[in-house]
Amino acid sequence: MFIASSVLNLVSALLMITLSVVDHSKSPRPSILLSGYLFLTLFLDVARARTLFLSSDDKPELTYSSIFVAAIALKTGILLLEAQQKSRWVGWDEKEHSPEETSGIFSLGVFFWLNKMFLVGYSKVMTIGDLYPLDSSFNARPLHNKFLKNMDYSRLKGDKFGLVKVLIRTLKVPLLLPIPPRLALLCFTFCQPLFLERLLDYLSKTELDANVGYGFIGASLLIYSGLAISSGFYWYFHHRMRTMSKSILATEIFIKATEARIGTGDDSAAVTLMSTDMERIDAGLRNLHETWASIVQAALAGWMLYIRIGVPFVVPVGVVVICFIGLGIVINFTGDSQRSWMAGVQKRVGLTATVIASMKNLKISGLSITIGDFVQNLRVQELAAGSRFRKILIVAALLGFIPLLVSPPLTFAFTQRTFDASTMFTSLSFLTLLTNPLSQVFQTIPQLVSGLACLGRIQAFLECETRHDFRQVLDDINRNAGKPRVDTETLSNYELESLHSLVIKGGNFGWEADKFVLREVSTRVPKSSLTIVVGPVGSGKTTLCKALLGEIPFSEGSVVLGAKFPHVGFCDQTAFLWNGSIKDNIVGFSPHDNERYVEVIKATSLDFDLATLPQGDKTNVGSDGIVISGGQKQRVSLARALYLHSDLLVLDDIFSGLDADTEEKVFQQVFGPDGLLKQRGSTVVLCTHSIKHLRTADHIIVLGNGTIIEQGSFDKLTASQGYVQRLGLKGSSDNAASAEKMTSNKSPQESKPEMLHTTITNTSSTAPGDDDDASRQIGDKTVYKLYFKSMGWILAGCSLIFSVLFGFFTNFPTVWLTYWTNDISSEHPTHPYAYYSGIYALLQICALVSLFLLGICILIVSVERAGASLHQDALQTLIEAPLSFFTNTDTGVVTNLFSQDLNLIDTELPSATLNTAYSVFQSLGQAAVMLTSSVYLAISYPFLIGLLWVLQMFYLRTSRQLRLLDLEAKSPLYTHFLDTIKGITTLRAFGFIPGDVDKNTRLVDASQRPAYLLLMVQQWLTLVLDIVVMVLAVVMTTLAVRLHSSSGFAGASLFSLMSFGESISGIVIFYTKLETSIGAIARLKMFTENVMPEDRDEEDIVPPVQWPQNGVVELKGVSASYGAEDQPDDTSKLALHNINFTTKTGERVAICGRTGSGKSSLIALLLKLLNPTPDTAGNTIIDNTPLHRINRATLREQIIAVPQEAVFLPDGSTF
Repeated sequence: MFIASSVLNLVSALLMITLSVVDHSKSPRPSILLSGYLFLTLFLDVARARTLFLSSDDKPELTYSSIFVAAIALKTGILLLEAQQKSRWVGWDEKEHSPEETSGIFSLGVFFWLNKMFLVGYSKVMTIGDLYPLDSSFNARPLHNKFLKNMDYSRLKGDKFGLVKVLIRTLKVPLLLPIPPRLALLCFTFCQPLFLERLLDYLSKTELDANVGYGFIGASLLIYSGLAISSGFYWYFHHRMRTMSKSILATEIFIKATEARIGTGDDSAAVTLMSTDMERIDAGLRNLHETWASIVQAALAGWMLYIRIGVPFVVPVGVVVICFIGLGIVINFTGDSQRSWMAGVQKRVGLTATVIASMKNLKISGLSITIGDFVQNLRVQELAAGSRFRKILIVAALLGFIPLLVSPPLTFAFTQRTFDASTMFTSLSFLTLLTNPLSQVFQTIPQLVSGLACLGRIQAFLECETRHDFRQVLDDINRNAGKPRVDTETLSNYELESLHSLVIKGGNFGWEADKFVLREVSTRVPKSSLTIVVGPVGSGKTTLCKALLGEIPFSEGSVVLGAKFPHVGFCDQTAFLWNGSIKDNIVGFSPHDNERYVEVIKATSLDFDLATLPQGDKTNVGSDGIVISGGQKQRVSLARALYLHSDLLVLDDIFSGLDADTEEKVFQQVFGPDGLLKQRGSTVVLCTHSIKHLRTADHIIVLGNGTIIEQGSFDKLTASQGYVQRLGLKGSSDNAASAEKMTSNKSPQESKPEMLHTTITNTSSTAPGDDDDASRQIGDKTVYKLYFKSMGWILAGCSLIFSVLFGFFTNFPTVWLTYWTNDISSEHPTHPYAYYSGIYALLQICALVSLFLLGICILIVSVERAGASLHQDALQTLIEAPLSFFTNTDTGVVTNLFSQDLNLIDTELPSATLNTAYSVFQSLGQAAVMLTSSVYLAISYPFLIGLLWVLQMFYLRTSRQLRLLDLEAKSPLYTHFLDTIKGITTLRAFGFIPGDVDKNTRLVDASQRPAYLLLMVQQWLTLVLDIVVMVLAVVMTTLAVRLHSSSGFAGASLFSLMSFGESISGIVIFYTKLETSIGAIARLKMFTENVMPEDRDEEDIVPPVQWPQNGVVELKGVSASYGAEDQPDDTSKLALHNINFTTKTGERVAICGRTGSGKSSLIALLLKLLNPTPDTAGNTIIDNTPLHRINRATLREQIIAVPQEAVFLPDGSTF
């Protein structure tokens, strides 16, 4: 046996050398297998060495024992060398790789790799750049590719849990990795009651063996350190799986949004899926493995309990079964309440996003207050729907606590036998192991069901009909266009000769099934020609444009393209611009070509506009291009189409926002005989209401009555008795004269090309640095005051009282059991069995009632009150914000406040509040109970409290910032998502989808960094607290053994210790969660405090309802700027300068000027959206009333104004 063991040790040593060499050259981290093997065998060798020395009787055996110890020392050195990180040899850039990637089993097990980030978070205000990058296994693109390999959309439909199955197949390894450490955690958990049983039996003896006592001290160290390490590894692997699943789902939702056909579903639904539903899924996954582990634990605990108390063990099992049946009934209502709640969230968030993007137009229309009331009403309805779901959670929680609180008194009542301290507390320990996990399962199942319901919503979205591009592209011109082939027979049928770039034959196009907008459309568009499509409003021009792009959901007939390039330059009727610079919007995802860029800037007459902008083409256009005028937006959109390398352009009503002079100039420079597109030989389809350009067209298509009523050349159509002839247009000679006039009338500014080059090459955009905000590190305690004030001080006080009562009623029964066992086991009991069991049951029931009342106060009443109040304050701030706020603030940032932050206030914040209160008073009660075994333990309490205080101070400075960075990192993701949904037609036409998807994957990866690291630092804290509990366990065991404590009080103390670790972890974790989730309120508070309302104190005039009766408007030398109050003397930034005019009653006034000249700004001035300079504030008068003193809301309600762009609500509803 000895020889065989030595041979195996030799073989393992040789294999260890080979494994070490191979692993060192192949893996960036120390060998986990080798390090684990060395550590485990080293631990066992120490025990062997002790045995060898104790059993050594002669010199040879003593010599062998000494050599064995030397081998242990050598193995320790090998282990230390093997555990060294390889950062110095790998040579990785720390900015691109996380230290996690080079960490070994020990660094991962104790989260040592996070320490550097903690130091950074403690010493400074962190930014995204200060965070560790995620390792490559989290990258969204590889995870998406892996997901696609397992995804079969044909099998997904009809399978209720199809998406769940695909996720399991995709993440099967990360999903299985937490299982081994969870099983180890289960083993160490069961070691606690067994250890308690043996220790209490040992203490009950009259004489104690010191060596056995030392064994108990060592056992306590081993058990509680094993709990800490196994728990750390379990949650480490589980959090990695959660992060990967979020990355996959966020990417799939976005990609599906880029593939779905127009009109498939509500755009706000996709936004809600990306935000609220994702959070609900993550919450459902939080305790995924706890479900099966808790069932296993309960089964084993029931068996252990049967061994000790016999048949009465069925009492707690029966209670559990009854509660499970009750939970099953409750779960039936979970799905419907969840869907109702999510539908309410979706409706409110979608409407809020629309309101934020359209605030300028809403203010112009005087509807901002009305829409604000409408949104607030939706918020109240949403909270009511959420309360129904939270009531189910409370019932589920109560069903979970009933076995924990009711089972012990019922079990002891049915047992009817005398228990000693050892049997009592051991049985109570196993009862806790039986019922406590089930209470967690009961609370987890509704969240899991909620997560599954949200996954079902995502699956339904992924199953939505994908856009089908019915167009055909000539295959022999471009084989890489990705379109169906067109064979020779088809070509002959369509007679697609070299003279034609596009052919439509028998086309029927519509947005609803069997309801075609255009019927029997057949036409040929000549190559290198200008085809103009005209017709009355609603005749189908936009539908025809979308048909040429393959975007019509219902079509018949055929559309064949003969383009040289696979993409189409497209300008939508409403110009689509994303939140970026003018240059970024023009270049998009196309390769940069400076010569082509300058060419299109000149052709669209943007050179003059860029020269007047302080930052030139680096100017950020804001959300929906709110910073620039309508005409400028149209020309930036046109410039993007011209910049694209394509010989086919489809332009929908691009002149709607341009003045006559600019329109004519742009038309001649782009479409004229010497225009840019003529020089390129491009084919253009232009839909327009500007009929004066018809004479320039090579081909004209006239739509009417849902079909083509005539088509042909201008001369042909004017000669016939049709639509074009009835327009009364003159010959083409006038057009040339007009073009010559436009060329000769160029302003000096417009004839300076060098200004363009200077602006483009020399202008730089420097973003101001973020001010160090100490509150991001240390927090803002006034936020708590705002939170409690929003819920009501009386309600907050009641919550505190119920928390204290719950802490008392859950801990005092443990002490009561000590009195019970001491009295019953005595020769002359003071009270009967029923006395103790009755009071014990009463205390447990009181705990249950106090928990119920606490849940009602915090999860129901406070959520409805605080949620409505905080939303109302934020919404009021948004409605009253000046226009400059919307021009300078990203839509995604504000949408995030009303989506992600309010979701936290509704879900995580009340949960964290309740759990923090529960943990604090539960821990205080347990600490008091543990003192009953030895008052000397109280000496450690001040040190424990001090340690916890220092720990939370050190920890919170980082975790709080990570939570805020987590919230902020999602804003760019939401902004990009909203921009993509709005401009999906343009992005698909341009072929920008691959680049847009790549951008989204980068944003997903960036948003995951703070989220993942926040989970890791939370687990670091749990590990540290588990180590603190380990120290307390060792100290308590040492005191009990050395002082020979009473077995009854020692049992009560050690039983409380079993939950004390979880409780103090809960204090710091839930308080940390409270601190980080209350960051949502801090952000709303900052929003309401920092965004100054546009109303002023001097606006004290509320005119009568009949005002203005006469409509007399006087402007006397008025100058105005969108930032007039900040820089009143900076004339270079004035939108209006020295305006003088007067209108009389009944006059009809037309305001003219080139695009960007200030027409919209003048209207904005009259509606007080634009601020006059302080020295001219009183120079605007309407009906003898100074404009600067009129209440803004009343002004906009009583002056009828129609904005340049109409506002449509997401669901088509009115208000």
